Amino acid sequence: MLEQNSALVGFDYAYKSGFNKDTTKAPTPDDAEAYYKRGVAYGEQGDFDLAIEDFNKVIDLNPDSANAYYNRGVAYGEKGDYGRAIQDFTKVIELNPNDANTYYNRGTTYGNKGDYDRAIVDLTKAIELNPNDANTYDNRGVAYRNKDDYDRAIQDFTKAIEINSSHANAYNNRGFTYEIKGDYDRAIEDFTQAIEFKPDFAYAYYNRGFTYDDVGDYDCALKDYTKAIELNPNFVEAYNNRGGTYGHAGDYDRAIEDFNKVIELNPDDVKARNNRGMAYYKKGDYDRVIVDFDKVIELNPDDAEAYYKRGVAYGGNSEFDLAIEDFSKAIDLKPDFTDAYYNRGEAWLHLKEWGKARLDLTAARDMEMDIIASFHNEYESVLDFEQRNGIQLPADIAAMLTPQGIAVGERAEQETTHESASDPEITESLGAKPTSKNPIAQRIIEAVEKSHDVTLEDAEVLLQVIKENQMPVRFDSPFAANEPESQ
Repeated sequence: MLEQNSALVGFDYAYKSGFNKDTTKAPTPDDAEAYYKRGVAYGEQGDFDLAIEDFNKVIDLNPDSANAYYNRGVAYGEKGDYGRAIQDFTKVIELNPNDANTYYNRGTTYGNKGDYDRAIVDLTKAIELNPNDANTYDNRGVAYRNKDDYDRAIQDFTKAIEINSSHANAYNNRGFTYEIKGDYDRAIEDFTQAIEFKPDFAYAYYNRGFTYDDVGDYDCALKDYTKAIELNPNFVEAYNNRGGTYGHAGDYDRAIEDFNKVIELNPDDVKARNNRGMAYYKKGDYDRVIVDFDKVIELNPDDAEAYYKRGVAYGGNSEFDLAIEDFSKAIDLKPDFTDAYYNRGEAWLHLKEWGKARLDLTAARDMEMDIIASFHNEYESVLDFEQRNGIQLPADIAAMLTPQGIAVGERAEQETTHESASDPEITESLGAKPTSKNPIAQRIIEAVEKSHDVTLEDAEVLLQVIKENQMPVRFDSPFAANEPESQ
């Protein structure tokens, strides 16, 4: 299955009242103001390491400089060093406990760290100190959304829009929250509004494309992903999702082109490797599937799905021993992996390991998988499987994979007779000549056909019991087993 990235929305990463556009002058060793102004200039240029060095010097000279702590916190935040940023903002709050911007910045930093409860506390305090700031409501809405409190999130985004009717990020964030709730029409309306206020808003195009994808409007999705890529040529997620949309539409060559671009930008992108592997699988290029999932497994050795998918590719190449190894690894990592049991069971069939095949197919069926439907997704019938692979299935396995009511009697008779003629163990236990029809199997078939109380599973069990020479059976309708008799 092709995977897509969730829409990208989040906290407003622009810290408030950070670097002031002051001119610089060469500082003297004891000139704290000069170091401060030069640090601000470095921050404006995006040279955060040099900015931090200058703010460190200011703090050495003036340990109570709230502005130096504040701006150093902004620089740490821009570098992604959230722990140190929080320490600096906390120091500012100690020095100036009523500064709304510092609570906003610390709350935003907590949000970036994933500590949404603390983010909400700080952003709520910022709102108390400054109730008319749209960005604070917007960021608190993101924190609520990340806690799955979608109604409060929508309330905050709506409040941000009331304060600032052209707040593109708030429209974008509210749109994504509607998307999560399945309200796709409102989501598309909000993304469209965000684009109207900010025509170069790549994320809004991306998010609207994501929503169009969800409602199956692939043409509109492709247009929006393409626009997002035009605005941001290195937009990895947009390439990945556009590739996924091409894949859904059956255009696997274009899908692969997009996944190639993602891998060019980020060679370790697991999702792109997975998606490209699945596109190659759809094209029947199993060797390339294996190469991509080799890389996925290298990057994530505990990915059960990756082992499973590589196993399917090995099966496509008729490398059934390797397929079984991968299916077994997938089951080790995910013991309830129904598809892996089924596919390993089918691989055992190709190797004529009947007992192991029975166990795996039965396990998949016991996990409530429709193994008959799965089998018939690939083969028209048991006979089709046998003819394509040159393999004669045992009667009980053939019955497991045959829909009831579709020539059950005829098929079961043919297969049971064939197995009896070729299996000395069954021939001996039933006392039948190798070349003759099996009368006991015929009675089973007749009983199944005539009785409403007898199921095909009953017949399977009884055939297995007979094969193992455990008990003789009297074939009435419904089945009735005699007590074991001495032989």
